[in-house]
Amino acid sequence: MLDSFLRQVTKDSYGPVNFSEKTTVPAVVHKFNDGFSVLGWGRMPDPITDRGRIAAGVFTLMNEIYRSEEFWKRFLRSSDALSFRKAGSSIPQSGNVSSMLNEISERLPVRSNYLGVIDEKSFKALDSKAPLRSEQLLPLSELKGQWKDTPNLYPVCEYFQEEKIPSSTVMGRTIWDQSLWRNQAYPKMLPFQFLCHFTLTESSAESLRVGDLSIPKTAALHTLQAGVTWDFPVIELVLPQDPLRRRIGLSEAIWITGMSATRLQELMLTAAWVSAFARSEIRNFGLNLESMELKFALTENGDAVLADPFSLDEMGLEKDGTRFQFETALEHYQKTSWFDAVARAKTQASHLGASEWRRNCVEPVPLLDPKVKAAVEKEYQLLADHFFRKHDHVL
Repeated sequence: MLDSFLRQVTKDSYGPVNFSEKTTVPAVVHKFNDGFSVLGWGRMPDPITDRGRIAAGVFTLMNEIYRSEEFWKRFLRSSDALSFRKAGSSIPQSGNVSSMLNEISERLPVRSNYLGVIDEKSFKALDSKAPLRSEQLLPLSELKGQWKDTPNLYPVCEYFQEEKIPSSTVMGRTIWDQSLWRNQAYPKMLPFQFLCHFTLTESSAESLRVGDLSIPKTAALHTLQAGVTWDFPVIELVLPQDPLRRRIGLSEAIWITGMSATRLQELMLTAAWVSAFARSEIRNFGLNLESMELKFALTENGDAVLADPFSLDEMGLEKDGTRFQFETALEHYQKTSWFDAVARAKTQASHLGASEWRRNCVEPVPLLDPKVKAAVEKEYQLLADHFFRKHDHVL
């Protein structure tokens, strides 16, 4: 089992296990659970019925679509892709952004670390430390049919080591030593993630660091407010291991990694293409993609690999004013004394450099009101209906 810090809030990751093909590839297997998180606060005490199965299904479906060259070719010929290109080429002082967008499009899809899914039997067999064979991976075509008849899915991904960033104390403040990344063995996860916004919510607008962004004309400064939509995403760089999920500027990203400005721009434009593709495909499910987080790993020869993409907690989904995942729960928690305690703990961590704000929040997380829990479960079922009602059509 992986170290606990590598586990996502809504999935337990097991591995690395040997994956037997022509060569042996380390792999990690995800078992999604029914826990959920609100704004990075950690797992809430209430399990959400069927939440894990829905999340695993969305993860599998979107990754299978993403791996399809047919879907990419269709997207690149679409009006969505044309609008995306026009908006991207409008970035002020963009230099070679327009030509680089075209160059990257010819290399799509970028390689992903997603390998496929296994069933319950194969998942349980991993405890015997037997290698995972390629023939154990189920093609999504085998999972056709009504969503209610689809078995539990266990997505398998190629494993990339991700070392925990150490903290040190300098002059009484706790700091994070990102220099560890440069000495890490390849392939390795980038220390920051790309947070791509097509729409800003109130909270994302408040946290946006405008001075560190390359903003297309379609997303001019005066439009950086909640509710405005763009065809080319506004991209932030987020440090996921930072307890406050701190945003960083482009110069700091270059300093941390030692990569060139040109390489960073290539990665940002790659993330923009991937998010635009996901947005276009998700529209086919009757949903709007407001934002999504993408993480990449780099191989020794410098190639980018999209790692663990299209997880529910990394996509901001909306329909007719309803934002899925945590909107109803958030409104409930905002009325509790615990919410105020969280705000105080985060402020204290920000001022004092505490390595973990949760240690300063002594008040326990309250349970959801039963009516609120039922409403959250209804949101997830509605989300599943949107994604899987066209399941057969997509396949």
